[in-house]
Amino acid sequence: MTSTNTGQVPQAPGVGDILKDIQAEVSNLIKDEVELAKSELVPSAKSGGIGAGLFGGALYFVLNALILLFIAGSLAIWKWLDLPIALGFVIMAGVLIVVAVILGLIGLVAVKRVKGPERAIAQGQRTADSVKAAIARGNAAATAKKIEGSADQPQIAARASRN
Repeated sequence: MTSTNTGQVPQAPGVGDILKDIQAEVSNLIKDEVELAKSELVPSAKSGGIGAGLFGGALYFVLNALILLFIAGSLAIWKWLDLPIALGFVIMAGVLIVVAVILGLIGLVAVKRVKGPERAIAQGQRTADSVKAAIARGNAAATAKKIEGSADQPQIAARASRN
C-alpha cells in the first residue's frame, strides 16, 4: 500500500489569491448592501408618494378656493356687499380651505414618516470598517519579513515531516 502523505506541507494561498478572494467578497457585500437599501427605501418612497399626492390635492383645493374668493370679492364689489350672493361664495371657499388644510396636515404627517435606509447605512459602515481592517492586516502581512516563498518554508516542512 502506498502512502499519499509525501511529507510536504500544503502550499498556503498566495497574496494574489487572497486579494482576488477579498475583491470577490467585497463585490458580493456591495451587492447585498444595495439590495438592503432598496428593501428599506421602497416603503419610504411609497409613503412619500402618498404625502406628495395629498399635498397635490391640497393645492388643487386651495386654488379652487382662491378662484372662488376672487369671484366672491368681485361680486361683493359689484353688488357693494350684497350678502346673499357673495356670502355663498365665501362660505364655499371657506369649506375648500378647511379641506385643503386637513389634506395638507395629513400629507405633512405622511412625509415626516419617510425614513432613510438606517440599517443599510449601518451595515455599510460595518462593511467598510471590516474591509479597512482586512486591508490593514494584508498590508501588515505583506510588509512582514516572512512572506510566502521565504527561506523558512523548507525548515517548516522539515519540522512537519519529523512530527
